[in-house]
Amino acid sequence: MIRVVIVDDHRLFRQGLAVMLAAKEDIEVVAKFESAVELLKQLPGLEFEILLLDIDMPELDGITAAPKILEAKPDTKIAILSMHLSGMKIQEAVAAKVKGYLLKNASDTELIQAIRDINNGKDYFAKEAQDELIASYRKKEDPTYVELTPRELDILKLVCEELNSQEIAEELCISVHTAETHRRNILSKAGCKNSIGLVKYAIENELI
Repeated sequence: MIRVVIVDDHRLFRQGLAVMLAAKEDIEVVAKFESAVELLKQLPGLEFEILLLDIDMPELDGITAAPKILEAKPDTKIAILSMHLSGMKIQEAVAAKVKGYLLKNASDTELIQAIRDINNGKDYFAKEAQDELIASYRKKEDPTYVELTPRELDILKLVCEELNSQEIAEELCISVHTAETHRRNILSKAGCKNSIGLVKYAIENELI
């Protein structure tokens, strides 16, 4: 029996997924959570093989949560569930040592196969995710490609949330001068003139 835990903040999706999985003779859904924060609270007492983890959740997203989960329970096999294809997100998922990356519109057959493969020690990345991952690495080989540092990515996301330099500094516990320096560097790298340009750049490059 493959014991599965589901973490997803959308109640109907979470329940529907549980019902579908429970209909399989070799799969048992042992727990469902609406957030990674709630999962982490209960994690020590849970016994399971596969964790289906939503990527986009408030408080703590799936990719950020994955290392925390693996630190507490190293044998956990995590499969990320996502609504969107993003080369950067898939790269981050790989770096977080997850065993799978699936789209939420995957067929029941694919999802079941993924769970069985991951349980047997294999990785399972949806074909679309594999293609996007390859494309994202090829993009890096483009001489015009610009790579932002992790801190610059943090600041870009906050700029896209309409935070000013003072608010960014408070959010990241850095000085206003440092926030403004990073902001200028991002503008220069992205070839943008203002915050509106940065938002467009972030959307076009799937950074948000």
